[in-house]
Amino acid sequence: MSPTPKGPKALVLQAPGTNCDLESCDALSRAGADVELLPVLDLFAEPERLLRARILMFPGGFAHGDDIASARILANQCRLRLGDSLLRFVDQEGGYVLGICNGFQALVKMGLLPRTGGGPLRQQATLTHNDSGHYECRWVRLQIQAGNCAFLPEGEIFDLPVGHGEGKFIPGPDLPKDGGSYTALRYINEENQPTQEFPANPNGSLSAIAGLCDESGRVLGMMPHPDRAYLPQHHPRWPSQDSPHEPSGTRFFRYLVQAAHS
Repeated sequence: MSPTPKGPKALVLQAPGTNCDLESCDALSRAGADVELLPVLDLFAEPERLLRARILMFPGGFAHGDDIASARILANQCRLRLGDSLLRFVDQEGGYVLGICNGFQALVKMGLLPRTGGGPLRQQATLTHNDSGHYECRWVRLQIQAGNCAFLPEGEIFDLPVGHGEGKFIPGPDLPKDGGSYTALRYINEENQPTQEFPANPNGSLSAIAGLCDESGRVLGMMPHPDRAYLPQHHPRWPSQDSPHEPSGTRFFRYLVQAAHS
């Protein structure tokens, strides 16, 4: 018998304080990826390992204890020690990069998102303290926007949980106030409209921005957690009849892996 073909190679980075790495590995593996959990120091020591992958994921957690600010230390380390390889991975190798929650904070603060004009790594936006002034842990609704994300279908709605204290997205002067075509996901209310109202918008993100992509569409960062919503029993309505037949996180990771496999 012929061996079963492997899916696209996915690296899930593990930094001190990361706590969503195993869930991320499982979700990607169930979606068909060939997953490796990789300590970030190992990648710093051998950056060429990145170039043998198709997906690089920065999972959630509290990298380095969120000292200074959320993901600031990890972002600085990646920019200084991995910057050239990251740019080659995206620009020349056509790789996909995903950052969830703390990983989104890292991508923004290292300058890989939004990276307008495809330029060097420099910070162009920020994620700061929630308007509520404290950690928010709740389920929210999101809608995929008509941006340039390379793997998410426009208009689809996700139900996903959030869990963060610094999730308010604020664009810098290089970005349109509404994020323009870089906006991949927005928080929506029960009428499926983008909203600034709490709790549907859990952090006060400007223009209800919940996720951002770069110009290539292959780098995506988002605050909500598909890695906490990829099994039916993750949903708060499970096992009732009105719980989702296919969890939003399952769809999300399937879209990513299928795009990276093509």
